Amino acid sequence: MGKSTTPAKPKRRSPITRAEGEQRLIDAAIQLVRERPFSEVGVRDIAAAADVNHGFVHTWFGSKNDLLIAATRQLVEMAAAKVADAAPGQQAVNPFEPDVQLAIRLAIWLDLEGTNARDLLKEMPIITALTKRFIDVEGLSPDIAQVAAVQATAIGIGVVTFAPLIDIDTTRVVEVFALWRHNLGLLAKYPPK
Repeated sequence: MGKSTTPAKPKRRSPITRAEGEQRLIDAAIQLVRERPFSEVGVRDIAAAADVNHGFVHTWFGSKNDLLIAATRQLVEMAAAKVADAAPGQQAVNPFEPDVQLAIRLAIWLDLEGTNARDLLKEMPIITALTKRFIDVEGLSPDIAQVAAVQATAIGIGVVTFAPLIDIDTTRVVEVFALWRHNLGLLAKYPPK
């Protein structure tokens, strides 16, 4: 007897847990939106890249945009972890880091799509991490540190969003952040009344 000419079917993966499946979908979504415009990434594309049935996107997340919110949240949490690990005197977060830019652009796109992406910016882990850093490293009071963290986040979002559009040289942005650090020192030394 000769060899079969029928192509072999790919082996089915063993069953996965929900947590593993959700993480694979999040990782696949992040990878695909790094490579293509957000609007061109579909549920089936994400599921295929994750090797998960596309129906689980709706079962576990509700919609593609809800999955993209989970992906954005993961990117923000990764940035917050870097803030927590940054040494004193070192820039806490680089707004030009690709994953930081991706998180900001995804959050803006999701908001423009009508998705409730505002929750990504409320009690955001990055604001919490920056607040803690401003208290511990800069010596700011908790109230001032919280406001400074919100301002720093707004500056970062503005830089990522608008610097490329108005052709601002990234070396100028470094100067903006150096001035920001100086201002934090002044806030610690001379708190507002």
